[in-house]
Amino acid sequence: MTGGYSKHRTGALYALFYGGQFVLLGVQLPFFAGWLDLRGYTTPEIGLITGAALIARLVFGPVFAFWADHQSDERRALRIITLLFAASAISLIFAPGKIFITSAAIIVMWTFGLLVPLTDTAVLRADRNGYLHYGQTRATGSLFFLATTIIGGFLLTRLGVGAVVWTMAGAASFAFFMSLVLPSGAGGRGGVKPVSWREAPKLVANPVFIAVLISAGLTQGAHAVYYAFSFLRWQEIGYSAQTIGFLWATGVIAEIFLLTRARGLAGKFGPATLLAIGGGAAALRWAITAMEPPLWLLFVVQTLHAFTFAAAYLASVEFLDRAAPLRLVNTGMTLMSTTGVGAITGLATVIAGFVWHAFGSSAAYLMMSGMGVGAFFAAIAVGRLWQGGKLFE
Repeated sequence: MTGGYSKHRTGALYALFYGGQFVLLGVQLPFFAGWLDLRGYTTPEIGLITGAALIARLVFGPVFAFWADHQSDERRALRIITLLFAASAISLIFAPGKIFITSAAIIVMWTFGLLVPLTDTAVLRADRNGYLHYGQTRATGSLFFLATTIIGGFLLTRLGVGAVVWTMAGAASFAFFMSLVLPSGAGGRGGVKPVSWREAPKLVANPVFIAVLISAGLTQGAHAVYYAFSFLRWQEIGYSAQTIGFLWATGVIAEIFLLTRARGLAGKFGPATLLAIGGGAAALRWAITAMEPPLWLLFVVQTLHAFTFAAAYLASVEFLDRAAPLRLVNTGMTLMSTTGVGAITGLATVIAGFVWHAFGSSAAYLMMSGMGVGAFFAAIAVGRLWQGGKLFE
């Protein structure tokens, strides 16, 4: 028992907390660019908004992780950040002009980027403490994302893209409510001393950690065009919001399938192999997408999301669990999310916006494919540098 909650209820509450976050993401990723387009934003401007939010994670993410790790109650940081998350999402509804819309959009994306690694760390610790199953709990968040992309596609086809911000505001508000009822103790450090500023550079300077960060960052960053601009291109081709929702849902179904088998796959393949699979899949997926294949083939290609997202994500989590000292897992998780995924995705989104505008969507997707190639070779370096043990004690 933890804080009066059963293990089953602990897992359910964290799953619902993920749910609020990922319902917002399930609307924001496929459809928010369309809402911004209606408000007069150009492709480069949309890229700059997305990129600015991701780069902000690089600047502030490690600071928030360090602060969160020194809280006596692990829920305090989650509640404060979720409150800002909800407030900024609600303000999108009432923002009177581009300056306010841009500011609110950046804060929504930035706070989401802070919430995910902090929630992941709490859930990973709760798994280690025996209160829930990490892969299943995280997969439930993906299930919420899946339902949102499908239902959102239906609703937005009928209600219009203007409903996007209302849905985002409702999802973020629900996440804040769930943060208030999370159980105490499950995601705590279990008596482990929090990391000090003097220890954190040991992780950042380690060549194995850097190689993992580059590989995972390039693979995850290669989703930049897909996340920021796919709705715009698929809408130009003639696909409805409903069809676009189903395309996204196909990738998420594949992701959920892999995440629910997380423990077995991690034990069988290991982080380095999973990273290599993710990088290779990214190179293939975005190269085919650049060719604008027929719709049936595009659905098939979307199943590679199981590898380009889930395998790379699982590899990062498993690597930190095996290689980083327990007191550094939260810092490592946030660095992976901010320095690796955040900074690389942010930079890629900004550049891709200008490439898309100047040379078209195919050139932007081919740039993403090249990032997958780089991720594959970085994963090979991980396999050669790391023998599977702790980086240091």
